[in-house]
Amino acid sequence: MGDALADPGVLFEKLTMKLASQVDKAASKAGLKASQELSRKLTEELDDAIRVAMSTADKVGTLVRQAVQAAVDDTLRTAVLDATRVRDQQLAQLALIDRTAWGTDDIEAVRLRVDAEMKRAGLTRLATPADLTPFDIMDLEEHNDAASYEVVSPAYIETATGRVVQRGTARTLPTDSTSESKGRG
Repeated sequence: MGDALADPGVLFEKLTMKLASQVDKAASKAGLKASQELSRKLTEELDDAIRVAMSTADKVGTLVRQAVQAAVDDTLRTAVLDATRVRDQQLAQLALIDRTAWGTDDIEAVRLRVDAEMKRAGLTRLATPADLTPFDIMDLEEHNDAASYEVVSPAYIETATGRVVQRGTARTLPTDSTSESKGRG
């Protein structure tokens, strides 16, 4: 009967067959009155079995809800902790950059610190127009036959995935220009 409780449909079918069989036997042996009494008794048994099955289903449903809620809570807690950790990391990097900038008039020292922190964070600066995909192009209509481009502001990509974090800007250079593609960096 343990397996029958696991599936209320199977339980109901088994009890219905049992009920019909016993009612038929009782009707043929003891007549209508005994058959009605047996039918009432078996109906009560069926009702009890259905209540037990529903109670079991409710308990299983409660356990599933509790497990899902625990998983959601754990995921949310982890996400909040990760976000806090990432924010702390970003603040520490900004503090290091600011400390370097504050303590020197040497812009090269600041650039070196920025480069080091970007590398540590997994951020790559694209300052040459080798691949124009992460750049917005200025003056494209004016110089639609341009063969070269100049980076106005660099693009930034996530080193590990290649995902564009911040689009850069490049401008077209006229074809008669003698200057080559350039960019700082």
